[in-house]
Amino acid sequence: MTASTSSTNRGRLDARAIARKYWVLAALGLLAVLVSVAVHHWIYTAYSWNRDESVYVWQSRALQAGRILPTDGGAPTFFWPWLSGHGPGYFFSQYTLGWPLVLVAANVVLGTAAVAIAFGSLLAVVGTYAFARVVTRDHVLALVAAGVMTLSPIFLVQSGVYLGYLFTLGLGLLFGAALVSGLERGRRGRLVVAGLLLGWILMTRPFDAVVWGAAFAVYLLVVHWREWKRLAVATAWCALGVLPLLVATLWYNHRVTGSFSEFPITAADPLDTFGFGLRRLMPTFGPDDYTVFTAVKSEGKNALAVPWFLFGSYLGLAAAGFGLWIRRRDRGTIALLALGLAFPVGYFAFWGMHVSAATANLGGPIYFIPLYAPLAVLIAAAILAAWARRRALGAGVVVVLVAATLPFAVDRLAVNRDISESQVPWKDSVAGVGDHALVFVEQAGAYLLFLNPYSSNTADLDGPILYANDRGAEDLALIASRPGRTPYLQKTSVPPPKAVPNDSPITPRITVVRMRVLRAGVVVVHVRVTNTGDAKVVVASIDTGGTVHRRTLATDATRGATYETEWTVAAPGAPSAGPGTVPLAAASGSVTVYAGFGPTEAAASRPVLRDRIVYRVVGAHAEMLLPPRPAAAGDVNGKPGWIETVALPGLAVTATARSGAGPG
Repeated sequence: MTASTSSTNRGRLDARAIARKYWVLAALGLLAVLVSVAVHHWIYTAYSWNRDESVYVWQSRALQAGRILPTDGGAPTFFWPWLSGHGPGYFFSQYTLGWPLVLVAANVVLGTAAVAIAFGSLLAVVGTYAFARVVTRDHVLALVAAGVMTLSPIFLVQSGVYLGYLFTLGLGLLFGAALVSGLERGRRGRLVVAGLLLGWILMTRPFDAVVWGAAFAVYLLVVHWREWKRLAVATAWCALGVLPLLVATLWYNHRVTGSFSEFPITAADPLDTFGFGLRRLMPTFGPDDYTVFTAVKSEGKNALAVPWFLFGSYLGLAAAGFGLWIRRRDRGTIALLALGLAFPVGYFAFWGMHVSAATANLGGPIYFIPLYAPLAVLIAAAILAAWARRRALGAGVVVVLVAATLPFAVDRLAVNRDISESQVPWKDSVAGVGDHALVFVEQAGAYLLFLNPYSSNTADLDGPILYANDRGAEDLALIASRPGRTPYLQKTSVPPPKAVPNDSPITPRITVVRMRVLRAGVVVVHVRVTNTGDAKVVVASIDTGGTVHRRTLATDATRGATYETEWTVAAPGAPSAGPGTVPLAAASGSVTVYAGFGPTEAAASRPVLRDRIVYRVVGAHAEMLLPPRPAAAGDVNGKPGWIETVALPGLAVTATARSGAGPG
């Protein structure tokens, strides 16, 4: 036998040995990818409830178009995306580049950003194996831990969304594995890789990089106490890997915020930061007072959600406790405890805990996700201990844990699917508007992507559909500035206060209405009121921003009876339209028609229906944006208010020109 033949045979044997040793890990990795694809396509048919998804997709598309700073189009209040900041002439995402760049790479190389989701899921499973393998020095235990992670509801729920939590988890676990093995085996290359991984976490979730680094620093300091030279050398090699990505992060900060040390999140809103006191998500939102007491409650709510998303649920916690007991003398347990405590402790002073607590039962306790890795290792230790005692016992433990997992996994996946399905109308609503459309999202508030997750614009605001926040009379100026676009109003049947994510989502009816501009000096407002109840008195009124003009239409009304009236409205500079003309009281505003019903005239004077026509005055003419915007009186965040609706069965308002130019 020649030397080359012997070498070839050894290579084949080595390859077979590697295949035999790691085929389970390869199978788990493949399963993770398949689960991710399935969850993405079958559970999240129209995004999840978490609007961060839409922001990441918007940011990645802008980066792919070569724009770090998408334009504001000269009208930032109309085009401001959710969770973004504004600078002179541009917007910027509050998120750094790490995860969006992965989305871009997936889209460029493989034609869909969804591949990045599967990649992040794969990293989480492989990272769990690598972390467990290094800290326990047990290949079989590490494989079981990876399997536990793959079957945990937190993995299932997060594996199909455009969020970077599993991706960051995978990076963090691989960082820890590379750091520990690099130090203990004297592998400088692994230490540099550890630095690169930590640097990418810094570019993805900057504070997480600090927490991951601190967790493993504590472990290495405890295990290698007094080995200062060895620790210092390892730190230096790790820092070498971190350095280029740290420079990239600081450059990005400076490019976006003008400061190397200020991250986009605090530039978007300085109150969105760590510490206690007044905190908020975006500048137009009301601040919350984040106190120590609030932090304790928030951590508690997140902690209570941990078992729902853990393999074995509450029994899984018990198994992890047993695993901790049997491994209490193993030094690797220090790493498990350090990582398990690092994120709850590290995020205690971040008010995002308070925000995430409200939805921890839907998508899991997102800031506690790294905690699931050490729990998976401890559960795996308990399973193997039972298996070592008696195989039937070990198999029984697995069966019981799977049985305890299924109700929570099925229920949480079903809830998230229901929420996503309820958003399908947003996805499909603009199918018939065609190109060159300007779609105003009614009730969107101050930000796109918040109410409608699909209201995303291109970086240069030049897409076939241009979305804009509905701003009432100000819409007329935007329409005039973009004469080549056909204006539409996108309306939802479910008001925003009732659209918050919960276990019983309401599917809205989304309508897209073609808008037109009526230009005239004098306008006749036609009003038709239908008595849909048993009221005897029917009252209609009109308000143009000045005096309210009220008319009693009936005092002996019957159910189903219809009553009509009209008012003449004139722009300030228009020729007189005769007595009874109602003047527009301001340069812009709304002509609002109300209808009320009651047993007496006094009761009927309290309106319950409203139809509003926004306008602006241009010279001697008024420009009115049609059709009117209906609303019904109702409860808005615990206070009486008006709820925008798609249609009102009891009130119909139209407007026509009396003189001057007709409809535009």
